[in-house]
Amino acid sequence: MLSVLIVEDHQAVREALVEAFTGWNYSPVSAGTMDEAVAELTTRSFDLVVTDVDLGGANGLELVRLLGTSQPEIPFIVISGRFGPKEILAGGFEVGNRLRYLQKPFLLSQLQAVVAELQRLGSPATN
Repeated sequence: MLSVLIVEDHQAVREALVEAFTGWNYSPVSAGTMDEAVAELTTRSFDLVVTDVDLGGANGLELVRLLGTSQPEIPFIVISGRFGPKEILAGGFEVGNRLRYLQKPFLLSQLQAVVAELQRLGSPATN
């Protein structure tokens, strides 16, 4: 079973994502803050990370940067209702085999399609 770290500061969204990934046969772990996410990442490895950009005082893109150097094989899905793809790309991030972006609100079917796409593209951690 593949593991996914879900980093989202809004509890209702976080719980919905955990429920969805559980239904898709993933083993989800959730974090509501950047500190919780970093703590989880120091104790275990994940096959996928889904993170919100705006984490109420922290920026989920910092998590992408942090893991980009220490664990570059982990694919990310970055979600945001506040920042669009132009802002994400302006921060030096490129959408590629390892990074996808979804604008909130999104349908769970859209998220599932992005997860499947990452698997098809051969992100090492999702194979």
